[in-house]
Amino acid sequence: MYVNGAAVPQDNLAPPVATAPGIDGLVTPTGISPARLEEIRRQLLDPFDPAEIKWRVTATSTQNGRNGTVKRGQLVAYADQRAYTDRLNEIFGEWGWTRTYNVQVAQNFERVTRHGAKGEKQSTICAKVVVVSTVTVNGLGSHTGVGEEWADDENSATRAEAQAFKRACACFGLGRYLYDLDKVWEDLDQYNRPVREPNLPEWAIPAHLRRQPQPQTRRQSAAPTQPRQGLVQQETLAHVKQLCECVGFGLSKFALQKYGGVTDPSKIGFAKLTTVLEKLTDLAKGVERLRAASAKLGDGRYSAICRELNLASDSLDDVPDRDALSALLNRVEFEGGGTRPAPVYAASTGKIEALRGQLLQAARKVAESGRPGWPSKFGDVIAQATEGKVTLDRLKSLTDADTAVIEAAVARLAS
Repeated sequence: MYVNGAAVPQDNLAPPVATAPGIDGLVTPTGISPARLEEIRRQLLDPFDPAEIKWRVTATSTQNGRNGTVKRGQLVAYADQRAYTDRLNEIFGEWGWTRTYNVQVAQNFERVTRHGAKGEKQSTICAKVVVVSTVTVNGLGSHTGVGEEWADDENSATRAEAQAFKRACACFGLGRYLYDLDKVWEDLDQYNRPVREPNLPEWAIPAHLRRQPQPQTRRQSAAPTQPRQGLVQQETLAHVKQLCECVGFGLSKFALQKYGGVTDPSKIGFAKLTTVLEKLTDLAKGVERLRAASAKLGDGRYSAICRELNLASDSLDDVPDRDALSALLNRVEFEGGGTRPAPVYAASTGKIEALRGQLLQAARKVAESGRPGWPSKFGDVIAQATEGKVTLDRLKSLTDADTAVIEAAVARLAS
């Protein structure tokens, strides 16, 4: 038997919680006022932060689209068990609740799988890992959930435990709303990942993040408050749209489709929007270099180079993608007096790439949380965390020389 991950003997488990008649004849825990019970219930039923929600592909299909065959997947929303643990700790404290696990292996289950292009059925006998989790809240009582996974999966015990724990929490109301979310279909990429995260309905967003309606009784009042996450996303979206105008139609369409999956930036989820922002920032730097280099050649020679590279015209709107920009820039800079073609994009190691991602995630959380002493704008958070050494525009050009600065900034944001 395990309690919160630690083994304990059965006879050390907490005794049943005493209850007493409450309001309207209902049975309520002793020592807890009706007002406190209602507050606990509200906190348990409040949805998770949208940043905690993930999407699992449960079914796939293939459809014929305008540009060929498109693979689509049915998505189901879920939250990691750490989100459940954090909420219970927030409401009851780390010592106000416990969980136990009872793990068993059940034999001789028939497992039917499909193989081959025609989906022929194949039946095998396999064992299952079955986990029973009991969540107990001091002063309230206990609920039990059951999870199961096929035993031939090396992570079967971990997955079954998480499933059982979350189902027990749902009996208290925590995370129960996730079962009411509709299954949605989205296009999948080559790795069977959704190209766009679905938008959550208003009722599935925490109360403090929902948009507040503008009072109708006052003509002059303060601007309506918006969710912190919405403010950060709007700031990022505005920057993306500005960069799209800067790099031209062809390059902006390339970046939006390749990294966002759509051509309308307002339809991109926040996680992918930050990636699009990075790529567009990189392209904007290349465009800036191209303008400076082409000014040295004159319109006639620049137009000739565009024709030699089979571009539709010498307009920036007709540069179709990153490779075309790189080839054009290298050629123009070389003929403008450069010693050799220079790469459009600065090389970076995997470590600095990982650190950049950590910085983006940490800055987003701080901007959304409204932490005292930190600005509410995403870009301003990055500038303050790096003490002005890195701006949002400069993120893509980071090199190994910036490692110490980014590591210190991530640590500062996490503290």
